[in-house]
Amino acid sequence: MNNKPLTTFLLQKIDGEIKHDFSFTLIESINYQNWINYPTNIFGISHVELDDDLPPKHIPIGSVEFVLEYLKKHFNLFPKPKNIPKELMSFEFTGRKVINGTEKDIIETSFVKSNDDIKKFTEYCKEAPIGNYQISEIIEIDSEWRGFVFNNELVGLQNYTGEFDLFPDVRQIKKMIRAYKSAPIAYTIDVGISKKKTVIIEVHDFFSCGLYGFSDHRKLPFMFLRWFYNYTHNINYNNK
Repeated sequence: MNNKPLTTFLLQKIDGEIKHDFSFTLIESINYQNWINYPTNIFGISHVELDDDLPPKHIPIGSVEFVLEYLKKHFNLFPKPKNIPKELMSFEFTGRKVINGTEKDIIETSFVKSNDDIKKFTEYCKEAPIGNYQISEIIEIDSEWRGFVFNNELVGLQNYTGEFDLFPDVRQIKKMIRAYKSAPIAYTIDVGISKKKTVIIEVHDFFSCGLYGFSDHRKLPFMFLRWFYNYTHNINYNNK
């Protein structure tokens, strides 16, 4: 019997410990998958610190910096922020004015997020360094939720801040998913509730994303795996 795993996830450790919620949940999911597929050991786990050498042919799981370093080293790839994709920029989905521009287009205090680099610049401001930004009118949001999307289907929805009993319009979220034609195979879609209307906040590729309790062991490993494979092979949902 060959017990060598078909796929190995490379989990980041920080000071010798696993720190991220998605890493803990992924370990549980891997144990579940290997149990139901016994005797085939389909998934394996390896660990590494950020400063260690990053071995090839693994699926990196860790901080944004950790995954970006892996993609840079082994694939010379540099993921950009998704923010609000162009297909979802209509007022129907945003509930506010949102534009893509530069620092020169910030004319009043706005929510400003870099379109150049993930986690580079996110501020409420009316001035920003030279760069490309998504500039959003500020609105009051009472509750924020993270949707989990795989194969163009909403597979989970978790509250992460605000009023947990103020539930979003799932039909509106599914409408956003249908409209997002250039979507990756797996991603998160953050939405908020503002004046009883469900509006998009932003979209994230499926890596280094807080799960906030999402723990579908049937799907989670494949969401990480398929996103990574499709991204490194330049495949999106619609040309899979």
